[in-house]
Amino acid sequence: MRIMIKEYALSDFEIINQLMQTLTINSGNLVNIHAPAWVINTYQVLSKQRPRLKKVGIYVQITLKGFPINLSSDVSEQILNEYIQGIGWDDLQYVTFRKFYQEQLEFHLVFNRVMTSGEVIDLNCLGATSQQYDVLQKSLTNLIKTESSRGVTYV
Repeated sequence: MRIMIKEYALSDFEIINQLMQTLTINSGNLVNIHAPAWVINTYQVLSKQRPRLKKVGIYVQITLKGFPINLSSDVSEQILNEYIQGIGWDDLQYVTFRKFYQEQLEFHLVFNRVMTSGEVIDLNCLGATSQQYDVLQKSLTNLIKTESSRGVTYV
């Protein structure tokens, strides 16, 4: 399996609308994922605490190539929660999406850079580090071990 993590700064949250056209929100923090029409509005309310901020969000795309199974929503959420906690962004507002096709699993995460305290995540932190890959690999390894103990096998 090959893992790729790409991160981009966002000047608006329109990507959430684009992702919602073809995917369903998998999980979120500080946002009501059961009211998709209000998700972007919720992001904008928080980001307006910092009106001069030009890049208000961070988009992360995680691709797992050669991944043989389509994970359930709950398992996907568990992996992403471990990843987000591992990189220290679990206090940010975010939504996640997932897509599985041809033994490839993609996770799409959209973070608001503005925290509820009004502080802002620095864009200098963009660019996946080896720590991020390690956190994700550990989460996936734990998942495979757990599922193997339940009798689930992977091709």
